[in-house]
Amino acid sequence: MVTNYERGRAFEYRVKQYLEKQGYFVVRSAGSHFPDLIAIKHGKVLAVEVKRYKPSQSVIQEVEEKAQELLRYGITPCLAYLDGDGKIRLVIL
Repeated sequence: MVTNYERGRAFEYRVKQYLEKQGYFVVRSAGSHFPDLIAIKHGKVLAVEVKRYKPSQSVIQEVEEKAQELLRYGITPCLAYLDGDGKIRLVIL
C-alpha cells in the first residue's frame, strides 16, 4: 500500500522534473519542512512548497508566513499543485 508520504514524495519529483524542463536547477529538500524544492534560474530563486491538491486559503497563508524570512533574501515563495485537469500549476505568492 502506498502511503501519503510516498505519494507526496513522488509528486515532488514530478514537479522537480517539470521545473528542470523549464530550465531551473532544482534541489529537493528531504524531510517534511518548507520548502520542498529550491529552484534557481538566471539568478532567480524559488522556494517551492508542493501540494498534490489545490491549496486552501489557509494553506496559502501558512506558506506565506513561513516564507517571510526568505523574502528578505530575495527568494520568491511558490506553491506547486496538481489542478483538476492533472496539470502542474505553479503559483507565485
